[in-house]
Amino acid sequence: MTEIDSLTTTEDYQLITHILAGNINAYEVVIRRYNQLMYRIARGICADDDEAMDIVQEAHITAYQKLSSFKGPKGFMSWIAIITRNIALMRLRKSSRLSYKEEEEVFTLIELDTAAEPIHDVIANEQTKATLEQLINALPINYRAIFILRAIEQMAINDIAQILSLEYNVVKVRFYRAKIMLKVEVRDVLTEQNLSLYEFAGDRCDKITHNVMAAIKQESR
Repeated sequence: MTEIDSLTTTEDYQLITHILAGNINAYEVVIRRYNQLMYRIARGICADDDEAMDIVQEAHITAYQKLSSFKGPKGFMSWIAIITRNIALMRLRKSSRLSYKEEEEVFTLIELDTAAEPIHDVIANEQTKATLEQLINALPINYRAIFILRAIEQMAINDIAQILSLEYNVVKVRFYRAKIMLKVEVRDVLTEQNLSLYEFAGDRCDKITHNVMAAIKQESR
């Protein structure tokens, strides 16, 4: 068993203690533990996949640099999620001058392209996840992040409200509206098929982990 393997079940605050004591390698556990959550937050705000990966990488490096400021012992998930949100919003504002909070509320039904396959045919083939992700990406930004975190990440409304700096009732209403915007068939697929969308594992997870660890080790020299 490697050192990293031995730390995979270690609580966040204990991991942070190891890292701050000089065990930089322990940060790899943090990266792998939160890659998917951070990626889903990034994709909820910035729909571009490559940019979302850049956001995750930058957020990990920023979190490492600010690790000593984490008060703990609880709340690390929210802490690193908020860092991810802030970086994603900063990039969004730079690229499009949109404000996440001030964006005009848009409330329209999202329909499948009439030339596309019927949803019951789509779910039978290997493009199911890509098709559903495309439909979710079409949600307005004020709804997309909330829908991804609630319906896919299965995060509690209170936690979403804290991460996105929104009121509890705002999150609740926007999640409800997001579900209405999506076609009934899509909602049924998400519920019945129990699909895991916006996954961040395998090569992509390894790539981000390698890049972040290389950056922080270079910084620590």
